[in-house]
Amino acid sequence: MNSNRDTKIHGNQKRKTVEQRRQDILEAGLKIFAKKGYNGSTTAEIARAAGVAEGTIFRHFPTKKDLLIAVLEPKVLEGLIQLDKEHVGDTPTEFFRCFLWNRLGLIKENDALIRLMFAEAQYHSEVREALFKGVLGQGISIIRPWFEKGVERGDFKDLPFLPTMRSFMGMVMFYGLFGHVMLGLSPERTMDEAAGNILDLFLHGLAR
Repeated sequence: MNSNRDTKIHGNQKRKTVEQRRQDILEAGLKIFAKKGYNGSTTAEIARAAGVAEGTIFRHFPTKKDLLIAVLEPKVLEGLIQLDKEHVGDTPTEFFRCFLWNRLGLIKENDALIRLMFAEAQYHSEVREALFKGVLGQGISIIRPWFEKGVERGDFKDLPFLPTMRSFMGMVMFYGLFGHVMLGLSPERTMDEAAGNILDLFLHGLAR
């Protein structure tokens, strides 16, 4: 019985390109990780969902951690990379408004995956290190020049970048992850309205 199954998998693999098989693995990994978490997921289960042999996963991703990072990276970074290209002529304030809207949309569309990312980073040091060196590190390298440009123009105060961005993203994450659960905390009708309110509060504070 297993022999027939292995033969079927092998036949499916031969009909697909290497990149197609890689994408199948990533899509299966996304579903399984989001549903069961990092510890609760196995490469054998992901392989079954992707329709490949388990060994095929390890030809693409040496470890389960590498697979998790590969699942998260495009979700977190692709929109940000595109945003950076499309808004090259914007002022820093305009860019941060678009960035905020983009991240709120990302969280709304990938709620379970974003929760997974932060949960696994909290409990697994190897995942946390990979995330910060890879996914989040690349994101920081895109955002930092916009912040520094805002400081140079006099739009922003000359504050330390990382603590400032931690506060900014804290506001975004709280709204994005909890706002739709605690409905009384998110009365805005649209993400544009939410992004405007968050950005205005962050840039100008409560003081008159």
